[in-house]
Amino acid sequence: MAEPSPVRCAVIGTKHIAAQHIPVLQALPEAEVAALCDIDAEAVEETSRRFGVERTFTSVDALQAWGEFDAVYVLVSVLAVAEVAERFIRAGVPTFLEKPPGLYSSDTERLAQAAQETGTTAMVGLNRRFYTCLQTGREALLDTGDVVSVTVHADEDVSAQWAGTKFPPEVAMRWAYANSIHSLDLLRYLGGDVAKVTSVVRQRRLPKPDSFNALLEYESGAVGRAIADHFGPKGTGHWYEARTATAVLTSAATSAAPGDRLSSCTLVRAGREPVRFGLTGLDRRLKPGFPGESRAFLRAVQNGEPVSFPAPTLDDAVRTMKMIDEITGAEEWAPKPTS
Repeated sequence: MAEPSPVRCAVIGTKHIAAQHIPVLQALPEAEVAALCDIDAEAVEETSRRFGVERTFTSVDALQAWGEFDAVYVLVSVLAVAEVAERFIRAGVPTFLEKPPGLYSSDTERLAQAAQETGTTAMVGLNRRFYTCLQTGREALLDTGDVVSVTVHADEDVSAQWAGTKFPPEVAMRWAYANSIHSLDLLRYLGGDVAKVTSVVRQRRLPKPDSFNALLEYESGAVGRAIADHFGPKGTGHWYEARTATAVLTSAATSAAPGDRLSSCTLVRAGREPVRFGLTGLDRRLKPGFPGESRAFLRAVQNGEPVSFPAPTLDDAVRTMKMIDEITGAEEWAPKPTS
């Protein structure tokens, strides 16, 4: 059987995270970067030169009028991603969205509804699910039995985001969605859907709640713990631990990535030697998780099918964001501004 043609991808948003996505797309036989689009003409031209992509646009209107692409990667700012993505989803164009798919659960619900109404393939870039070490480690853990507990730390110092100018105050206020979602989503990837959340929220240092602590009860009967302190030194950063009755899987940094405590994991089983799982394949030289998530999206586009687990659909992302709503209580202290 002949291999399907590469998916012609238009990358919308050429700053910051685009510099991680484009090399992945150029490394995958399933993809071809057909065009770049950014309202910042200087940024799109610089990215064009850097990665050798000739076709560029400075407006979404012009890109959509051109139309010679099979899918879009929406890598624009957090405050714009839902608006841009909805336009292509409603036009029936397969759409990959960088996290978060909306800064508010209501935005993501609107996108999910659009995807349901149009039948458009859409996927959210929660790349930690695709770390090769975690995927292999999770499979090995599940071989020992059902998960009974999951603990996720999403600790980080948010003071720079709050005090700086890189991110608007609205984004800094809802940093649990803008960034911590990556690790908090692992609560569901490792434990399944959540039935109940009991949360304790405190304000310690920032001019907003910045300490989030929650006990989760899963539909399976398992228990989860979420901890996200957004103040002080980075400390232990983002990491996870998942247990069955006879084994525990714990994430850790490596010498190659000392700042990433998700870049390896170790399985300890009763009466057996520990087994360590590291990054493999393209994860070793490109942004970890990005090759796997793009393969999942591109193959779904080639096959004309929805993405499947572990790839996060928009419905899946809604469930993660609503879980974060309950962990942080942000809908009470940082609700969506009314227009």
